[in-house]
Amino acid sequence: MSCEPAPLSAQLDGRESRPAHRHLDSLSELPDKGRIEHIGYIQSVSYSAPNTPPRLTAVVVDQLAAATGRQRTVAHVKLLFMGQKQVPGIKPGVKIKYAGMVAPVDQVPSIFNPRYLIVPVSHGL
Repeated sequence: MSCEPAPLSAQLDGRESRPAHRHLDSLSELPDKGRIEHIGYIQSVSYSAPNTPPRLTAVVVDQLAAATGRQRTVAHVKLLFMGQKQVPGIKPGVKIKYAGMVAPVDQVPSIFNPRYLIVPVSHGL
């Protein structure tokens, strides 16, 4: 018996080993449960109370509200960063690409510890 690891074999059927994320163009397409990927804007950020375990919560929407504010409820998802007091780049107004498993928490679509990427926004100057 050899202690050397067995060689890795390539998958020939074209499937990845990780489950695919469903890309959403709008949060109105958000499923109740499942893996998703979306690009949106952070509307708000909240922090856990001092005597509770650290958690940062970011609410993401498709588009930021105009200066006059929102007139109705819009589709949104909560990104929950468990064990984090701060997360670099996560602040209101930031455009973000994120992916993870969505599940309802208190009837609100939520993703725990999502993968994310801050998307640069060009300001036509």
